[in-house]
Amino acid sequence: MAIDFDSILKDAMSALNDHRDRMLAAKRELDEATASVTSKDRMVSVTVGPQGQVVSLTFHTKAYQSMAPAELAAALVNVLNEARATMGSQVIERIKGFEDFGGHLRSVTGLSGMPADMDELLKPLRAMRPSFGLEEAQEEARAARQQEFATEEEATARRASEQAAKQEEFATEADTRIPTGKQEEFSG
Repeated sequence: MAIDFDSILKDAMSALNDHRDRMLAAKRELDEATASVTSKDRMVSVTVGPQGQVVSLTFHTKAYQSMAPAELAAALVNVLNEARATMGSQVIERIKGFEDFGGHLRSVTGLSGMPADMDELLKPLRAMRPSFGLEEAQEEARAARQQEFATEEEATARRASEQAAKQEEFATEADTRIPTGKQEEFSG
């Protein structure tokens, strides 16, 4: 039975073209996307674009005029971060439809070096979330604990292996010793 490489290549190119068209449509939508957030006290609203850039900043009251600079800065930082996180979530949701694209592209083209999962691809977007630093620190601490546990297990296994080797050596040496009539014990 002959393999129809032309048909396989045609199907692969068709699938790639479909993915490209869907991605271009998503890019156009995202280029025009915005996310708006209003502060809890309704003093200020912020609109950001798809890359987290500020598109507009609107004060709805004059309360900001009587605020201390640090208080106003904190209010602006909070509303900006919330708007950026909202936009990042929208982008992530839109991109999730392409989750299989990397695997498909690797299988069709044989390319390697692309991130294996969407988490790696979407990490820059997740970094826009205000809680990202905390999540990243928690993940690093978790990885450090796992590494510490693995190192401890390796050390325990190494000690057990050394103990077994010493016992084997002691048993081998016992055959070459002159018997004294007393039973010798090994304690490692």
